[in-house]
Amino acid sequence: MSIPLLRNIRRFSLRRLMAVARKELTHLKRDKRMLPIVFVIPVVQLAILGLAANLDVEHIPLVMVDGDHSPTSRAIAARMDAGDAFDLVGITDSFKEAERAMDLGRAELVVIVPPGTDRALHRNEQAPVPMWVDGTDTNRALGAQRMAEQILRDVSAERLPKTTMTLPHGKPEPRARVLYNPTFQSEWFMVPAVLAMILTVIITVLSSMAVVKERENGTIEQLSVTPIRPGELIVGKLAPFIVIGIIQGLLVTLVTIYGFGVPFRGDPLHLLIMAVIYLGAMLAFGLLISTISQTQQQALLSSVMVILPNILLGGLMYPIANMEPWARTISDFMPLTYFAVMIRGAFLKGIGLEILYRDAIILSIMAFVLLALAVFRFRKRSA
Repeated sequence: MSIPLLRNIRRFSLRRLMAVARKELTHLKRDKRMLPIVFVIPVVQLAILGLAANLDVEHIPLVMVDGDHSPTSRAIAARMDAGDAFDLVGITDSFKEAERAMDLGRAELVVIVPPGTDRALHRNEQAPVPMWVDGTDTNRALGAQRMAEQILRDVSAERLPKTTMTLPHGKPEPRARVLYNPTFQSEWFMVPAVLAMILTVIITVLSSMAVVKERENGTIEQLSVTPIRPGELIVGKLAPFIVIGIIQGLLVTLVTIYGFGVPFRGDPLHLLIMAVIYLGAMLAFGLLISTISQTQQQALLSSVMVILPNILLGGLMYPIANMEPWARTISDFMPLTYFAVMIRGAFLKGIGLEILYRDAIILSIMAFVLLALAVFRFRKRSA
């Protein structure tokens, strides 16, 4: 052991170390905003997210296209809706309506009962029953397909006369067609989610530091006495981050397409518009945090409190349909809930604002409200 190292060890004082530790604990205790962030919020988040997270294949929204209008088709609908596996959200005669429900994510499975199905079964003839399966989430798609096929077999066993059960015909023949991800590539589901997460984390953290950094540096007072209005200052701070987010999103999108082979089937302009709206909402969220926080440490921890629920309750990792009703209500107020639908729709389903205009409107309202709150808070703090 070298002589300088021995000298440093001898000079080390446990008493001085404890003095510094007491000083830091005193500062933490005096910061009334940090205590709940450090101790209370993590427990609350664990309780909420632990109860909401559910990877079980259940509550799959189902639409039935009933062209037969027979006892058999009604039996299929009743059995599909009986358990926790499926939620029958609609029965229609229109293929276009069912396709739109799939595009919007309101249905993950469409069961089509063609005309003459009941008659064919009782004649011991083959009765094709086409199914459309949303292959976006590979785990749910495979589970939905297996459970639907089992239900069709159960219905045929219940409704056919006992004398026909030994015959090779007279049973529904499920014909599944997997949409959006026909080869069940799991990265097609996950990589767009990672893209959304990257934008969420970096943009929210950067914007949450914007105003509080000026306050810590002592320049916020100088800006307050200039002719710059609070709204101009907030929007001016937001604009560069939008540019950064767009560049970042473009780079990550190129890696997603050319690096991971995820198809992009939508309109790039529509995706750009939707991304700008989402970036505006999350930047406004971050700026609101920045106007509330006293220090950059508070802003960073507060931004984590916003980011985690967005990611875990926004439908990126866990299906919203599987969550408890109260968790689904919370997810309705998460900007990422709407952007997740948008980004997967643009990549895998080839849909844009012509289908997702309602999500874009809701996200725009969120961005406007959050920005207005950030301006109000800044004006109040500067008064």
